[in-house]
Amino acid sequence: MNYRIFLLFLLLTGPGIHLQAQVAGCTDPQSINFDSLAVVNDGSCQYPPTSITPLKIVKSLPLTVRETSGLIFWSKGLWTHNDSGGEPVLYKLDTLTGKVIQTVTLLNAVNIDWEEIAQDESTIYIGDFGNNLGNRKDLRIYSVSKRDIPGDSNGEVNASVINFSYADQQDFTPANRNNNFDCEAMVALGDSLYLFSKNWADQQSRLYAIPKTAGSYRVSPIDTLLADGLITGADLSPSGREMVMCGYKNYSPFIWVIFDFREANFFQGNKRRFNFSAMAGTQTEGVSFLSDSEVVISSEKTMVSPASLFKVDIGPWVESN
Repeated sequence: MNYRIFLLFLLLTGPGIHLQAQVAGCTDPQSINFDSLAVVNDGSCQYPPTSITPLKIVKSLPLTVRETSGLIFWSKGLWTHNDSGGEPVLYKLDTLTGKVIQTVTLLNAVNIDWEEIAQDESTIYIGDFGNNLGNRKDLRIYSVSKRDIPGDSNGEVNASVINFSYADQQDFTPANRNNNFDCEAMVALGDSLYLFSKNWADQQSRLYAIPKTAGSYRVSPIDTLLADGLITGADLSPSGREMVMCGYKNYSPFIWVIFDFREANFFQGNKRRFNFSAMAGTQTEGVSFLSDSEVVISSEKTMVSPASLFKVDIGPWVESN
């Protein structure tokens, strides 16, 4: 009899225990809709409007990189490049002074509109996919082996080329700063590169995935972020658990801190926006992690501010996850 009672207890309570273990909801205690019963984050967390002022670490970058448009941290330096019409050159900056301490020229590349730089353990990727008019049919990504870059001296390298087009673009009529097929943000994860569009028309950002290997590809959107602004840069933390996206709206900069996502489902994680309300007129363009919590952001020269470097510590906002 006792054995039968025990089996009945398991049948009645087992499913309930299983269901409780799978409760989905907002798991971030810092959100305004935190669900203490949720054990699986479903990306539904909402946050109050938040403004911060980042620390300016370099007040004025050299004129050589006044149109800095992407940023990575590698080999004890920050690497950047200029955007449209610049030389096909990567510049290594001193992290404390911002001075150019090394240059690497891509011999077989042209800088039509370089807008982003990303990396993995072995390779640096440069996105020549800026598309203000929305009519480009020569979108490409250059990949450079880190082994080909000299340790501390200036050098020249050859790059492999990844060509691509957007499967969801049918109209190539020029629409200057009024189209949804510009792109300035990219990260590398696993065997793919992930691109985040800069939508001038609807202020959103679409996510695309493209193989890292040289070739020609036609890519389709896999997710969308209601960015409420122009996304201009992105980077993953060294652990791969956090991502920061920078951008601006009406030349008022902001960042999105994305965390607690699974694999490359970035927009299914927590998404928290921080406005830099005291920095109107600053055009933020590149972002890079120095560590899992320290983030550096670059801005290009505008009529009201020089090209600069800023630092933000995201640790307090993601430490509970």
